[in-house]
Amino acid sequence: MTPMHDDSGSDQGGRYDRLADGYARWWGPVIAPVALTVLDAAEPAVQSGAMRVLDLGTGTGTLALAAVRRWPRVHVTGIDASGGMLEVARAAARDGLSVEERSRLTFEQAFADRLPAADESIDIVVSSFVLQLVPNRHLALREARRVLRPGGSIAFITWLATRADAPFAPDEAFDDVLDELGLDETPADPHPGDIPSVAAAMAQLRRAGFRRARASEGLLSHPYDPAGYLEFLERYDEEDLFATLDDDMRARLRTRLLARVGALPPEDLILRLPTVLVQGERP
Repeated sequence: MTPMHDDSGSDQGGRYDRLADGYARWWGPVIAPVALTVLDAAEPAVQSGAMRVLDLGTGTGTLALAAVRRWPRVHVTGIDASGGMLEVARAAARDGLSVEERSRLTFEQAFADRLPAADESIDIVVSSFVLQLVPNRHLALREARRVLRPGGSIAFITWLATRADAPFAPDEAFDDVLDELGLDETPADPHPGDIPSVAAAMAQLRRAGFRRARASEGLLSHPYDPAGYLEFLERYDEEDLFATLDDDMRARLRTRLLARVGALPPEDLILRLPTVLVQGERP
């Protein structure tokens, strides 16, 4: 889920290669319920005859697999910059799709600003939690416009920047435990690619050449338990940190974090992140 195209993008793609299995197990299922609302947004276009779908930044294939299951006449191409993520997506397709469904699904490694599709060859572009990662969202949206046929549609979901204003209590507990153990705290993530507002989302889509731009705010809400939160950190979000620790320090970190997070009320263990669903059409 890393459709980038610059030196930092190569590094980021390599990171997702390493974390692909952890992403599929510990983060993909968290965002899947809201990610799949993108297919609801695309439903009218499919009912009107759209058959060619491009999943921009497919990651481990959540949208792509769901699309070929949901729409029996649709052909889907999922692209991602991370080969490791695509390996997981292909395995999920082999394990979870019928032979006929797999015949309508293709995965390709590519960047958001260089899509492997001809001009005006796609009916629908969909994307979930990717366009906040690209170094230049305008170029990515213009590339999506290029491959869409006239009248084709785009639907994507991403984060609203306001999520940076709502600290998650388990994350604060994690930083406190790191401080107690004399470990370096995780650098603050300013979420530079998050969309600042619903109005800004529509304006960005219009500037990229789309019409009938519309956007709506939503909310990802996911309850954690202490053990699940620890696994999410260790296997995905903070995998690099945990990998640097010796066995004793890793055990101390786990024990303290479980105790600290376990003392939180259940309400504080619910992750809430504002989202924005954006839709438009190519003239």
